[in-house]
Amino acid sequence: MAQTPTRPSGPDGGAPIERGTAVDRYVVLQLLGRGGIGEVYAAYDPDLDRKVALKLLHAPAGGTPGAGPAQTRLLREAQAMARLSHPNVVPVFDVGTTGGRVFIAME
Repeated sequence: MAQTPTRPSGPDGGAPIERGTAVDRYVVLQLLGRGGIGEVYAAYDPDLDRKVALKLLHAPAGGTPGAGPAQTRLLREAQAMARLSHPNVVPVFDVGTTGGRVFIAME
């Protein structure tokens, strides 16, 4: 059984992104999990009428935009996943940045 975080916090120690908030073209539905470098949300893609998982990297320290090592690593991860077609690899639909945060939209 999957565990759901009971008291998640955002990258600044605050609340997670709220339901209904737009991240690029995606609409956030709920927080699925959180780790050391980011958060994963269930979201909806209204353009293609489907649910997706959004993996968002935590905002850079001090809120300064820019491609730090973690952002570069996440973009490389998305590129590598997009090149693969394997039952054990989640398909990547989109990658981008919003508000200084890198995101990956995946199945």
